[in-house]
Amino acid sequence: MNPSRLTKFRVAVYGVLIKDGKVLLTDTRVPSGVITNFPGGGLELGEAPSEAVEREFREETTLTVTVQELLFCTQQFQQNPEYPHEQLIHLYYKVHQVRGTLAMAGNEDDVAAVRWVSLDELPARRILAVDREFIDHPSFMNLFPK
Repeated sequence: MNPSRLTKFRVAVYGVLIKDGKVLLTDTRVPSGVITNFPGGGLELGEAPSEAVEREFREETTLTVTVQELLFCTQQFQQNPEYPHEQLIHLYYKVHQVRGTLAMAGNEDDVAAVRWVSLDELPARRILAVDREFIDHPSFMNLFPK
C-alpha cells in the first residue's frame, strides 16, 4: 500500500443482515473481477449514514431494512486496491429486514449476485482487506451465537 498516491477519502456504509446463522453478502463487479462484500456503498453528500445504508441495501437487494446499530468503523489504514488514490473508511451497521423479496440475481448494475453465506464459507471468498478487518473483529463474530 502506498499512502503517497492518495488524493481522496471514500466513505462507505454497509448493512449486516443475519438470518439462520448466515450473513447476506453480495458479489460485486469491480475493475479486477468480482469481490464478495456486504450490501452497501458510498455515502453521498448531505446523506445521513443510516439513510445511505437503507438506500444502498434496497438498491442492491430490493429489501427494505432499518438500521439497528453501528457495529464497526474501519480502525486501520485501508487503501482501495481497485482505485489506489482512495483511502477507504467503512462503517458497518446491523440491519433488520422490514419487507421485500430478495433479488438473488443482483441489481443489473454492479451487483452480480446476492447470497447467504455461513461463517465457514467466508475464507473461500475474495474479500477486500477493509471488509476482512471487520469480519475478523469481535463485533462481527459476536453476531453468531456459539
